[in-house]
Amino acid sequence: MNHRVTVVAWQNIYLLDFTVQPVELFITEELRGTEGYYALKWTDGFVEWVEESFTDFEKGINWRSYVVCDVAYHNVNNWLWTPLIERSNASRIYIEVQFSMRDCSLFPGMAVSCKETFSLLYYEVDEGSRETPPWEPESYKLIDRIAADEGRFTSTSEVIINTEVRSIPVTKRGVYFAVRDEGACLSLIALRVYYITCPNVTLNHAFFPETPTAADITAIVAREGRCVSNAQMVETPRLVCKGDGEWTLPTGGCKCQPGHEPVGHECRGGRRFFALAFCRVKRRFTAAWPDTGTESTNPRLASLLFSRLLLPPPPVVGKEEG
Repeated sequence: MNHRVTVVAWQNIYLLDFTVQPVELFITEELRGTEGYYALKWTDGFVEWVEESFTDFEKGINWRSYVVCDVAYHNVNNWLWTPLIERSNASRIYIEVQFSMRDCSLFPGMAVSCKETFSLLYYEVDEGSRETPPWEPESYKLIDRIAADEGRFTSTSEVIINTEVRSIPVTKRGVYFAVRDEGACLSLIALRVYYITCPNVTLNHAFFPETPTAADITAIVAREGRCVSNAQMVETPRLVCKGDGEWTLPTGGCKCQPGHEPVGHECRGGRRFFALAFCRVKRRFTAAWPDTGTESTNPRLASLLFSRLLLPPPPVVGKEEG
C-alpha cells in the first residue's frame, strides 16, 4: 500500500506590520511576480508540494504558488505550513486563503483517492522557537475543511480562484498555520493573516485609541477615552468596539475649557478669545470717542484692529444722508 507523507515549510513570505481596520501580520501577496524571495527549506521525505508560477494573461496574473496533485495515490498526507506568526495585540486572528482546485472528473480511471477539499489547521506556541513545529495531526487544531465553493477547474483552460476567510481566537505569543492535503489537485496562491481593530477616533472632544476586537467575534470591548487638549471632562467618555471593527454606543464626553472654543474635534483659544475680549473694550472705548463723521475714526480703527486678528471686520453702519 502506497503511503505519501510530505512536509514543506512555507518560507517565501514577508512578515508585515501594517495598520473596519485590518492589521496584517503575514502575507504572501507582496511576492507575486517579484524576485528576491526566500529559498524553500524542505524537510526530509517525499516532496510533493511544488513551487511554481500561476499565470493567467487575460487577468494579468503572474503569481508564485504551491501546487500538489497526488490524485493517483492512496493515503496522501501532504503538509505545508507558515513560519511562526506573532499575534501582536490580537485576540482574534483572521486567515484568508486564495486557491484553485481541479475537479476530480478531470482524472477518470486514475483518481483512486481524489479529494476536493483540504484542511486548514493551526498550532499555538508561547516560546519564540523558529524551528519547524510538530506536524502530526494531533498537534494541530482543525480550523475547517475547505472546499472550493466558488468553483473548481473542469477544463484545462479554465481558471477559477477561490477565496476563503476563517478566524480563530488566540491567547499565546504566536501561531503556525498549516495546510493539509489528502489527495486534492490544489494550487495555493496566496495567504493573508491579519486581525481587526476599531481605528483611532475623536468623538465629543475625547480621543479613543486603536483597539483590537475581542477574542469572541460576537463580544465587545469597552474603552474609555481621554479629553483632548484644552478640554475638560463632563462625563467619562466611553465607546464600545464591536467584532467587525466598528465603534458604537457612545456615552459621556468632554467640553472645551473656558477661554477655548470647539474647532472640529479640537478646543482652540487665542485669537478668537482675545478678539471677543477686544470687542467689549472697543465698545466702551468708542462710546467715549467723538464721532466726527470722517473715515479716520471708529470704523477705520475697528477694521484695522480686526484685520490684525484675522477676523472679518464688523459691519460699518453709514450715516443717513440728510
